[in-house]
Amino acid sequence: MTVLFRREVPVRDIVAVEARQAHALQAPIRLVMLDLLCAGPMSVDELALELPAHGFRKATNTLRHHLDILVKSGLVELALLEQTRGAVLKYFAGSTRPLHYRFADGADPDLQALADRLYPSMEQALQELRRTEPARVKRLVDGLPKCARCAGPHYTQFVLLSAVHRAAANYLRHQPTRRTAGGSRAHAKASQRPSRADPH
Repeated sequence: MTVLFRREVPVRDIVAVEARQAHALQAPIRLVMLDLLCAGPMSVDELALELPAHGFRKATNTLRHHLDILVKSGLVELALLEQTRGAVLKYFAGSTRPLHYRFADGADPDLQALADRLYPSMEQALQELRRTEPARVKRLVDGLPKCARCAGPHYTQFVLLSAVHRAAANYLRHQPTRRTAGGSRAHAKASQRPSRADPH
């Protein structure tokens, strides 16, 4: 047999994602719904009005099905109940913001340079975490469902990566962001409602 091509492919990234979340995010419409719901609480009817502007025109029952998948995945939560004309209206909000971009070709050297700048601080932080919080890390590792394909260290990596990711997300969500001019009608209406409680 003649080998026509061979190269070593290094593991450049480790992604911490649950199977139910991966399933929920595999449909483009659910990614858009999650984007919208992270901007503010919305009802199914508001989603139905907003989604055509993003290329999706679906029946309300279909949207309820997609919304149910997002809720069961833990990416979306019930945020508000309103009594209106004898009925209860439900508003949902995203608890996880998806950033689904793709770097341009040739971006890897710049990304690696940024990672190299962060590495010493990250190494020190993770070593300190493992030294000072072994019981907490072990408790989280022991609580994970085990997989026959995974080696023992993978569980600790998952816990540490999840902690780093949560810390970075907490930092980034407290940074000021600029909204685009105008904004959608649904977002404008959603902004008038009470926002989700911020634990920080």
